[in-house]
Amino acid sequence: MDKRFENKMTMLKTTLGLLLLRESIWHISEPLAVAIEELTGLIAQIEEIQQMTGEDNSGLSASKKLEKDALIKQAFELTSIIFAMASRNKDQVLLAKVDFPISELMHLRESELATRCKNILELGRSNLPQIITFGTSEVKLTALDEQIAHYKLSLPVRRISVSELKAANKKLKELLKQATDLVTDQIDRMLVQFGTINPDFYNAYLNARKVVDYGIRHGKPEDPINQVQNKV
Repeated sequence: MDKRFENKMTMLKTTLGLLLLRESIWHISEPLAVAIEELTGLIAQIEEIQQMTGEDNSGLSASKKLEKDALIKQAFELTSIIFAMASRNKDQVLLAKVDFPISELMHLRESELATRCKNILELGRSNLPQIITFGTSEVKLTALDEQIAHYKLSLPVRRISVSELKAANKKLKELLKQATDLVTDQIDRMLVQFGTINPDFYNAYLNARKVVDYGIRHGKPEDPINQVQNKV
């Protein structure tokens, strides 16, 4: 999905998270409780389809970045140790295999990074007796192997055909519209009263409702709550 979709999903999940956190404030309103329950269900449906199609979402993306950063750090550490050992032993063949900057790993495609790190790991294992004195160990190699596995698990996996993917993307857009309309037409309206009853909560809600255009360089951040305020 495009950045606008991701940004709106981030807004919806942030909004829902705030509402669930402050349930003690609004729980006496049955219509609001019903709307929030419906929003929870719509977001769950969207995330289920995203997981099935391998589409990224904010939670998965953040997790994947952490796994990637950790993998690159461990792999380059091993690469540097092998490089130092090869340089000391004047092993030009081995030296050529590990003579690259960390930026090269950072710019690899997701699947390519996993394969490249696996190759680095195998170089480490085959040269373990020589590189132990340079600061590595079997434990560190095992840790790198486990990190590669964790990283692979964080990658999206395509489980459906192209036609099914198109249908899923269409469904995602429909669900996003339903969720956005629910927030705009019902939840926004029912929360206006809290501007007087509990202004701190209402101001926090207004901030959560803003769609910040992360990754989009043009235009201003959407602020749909202003439309509600101008109409009531």
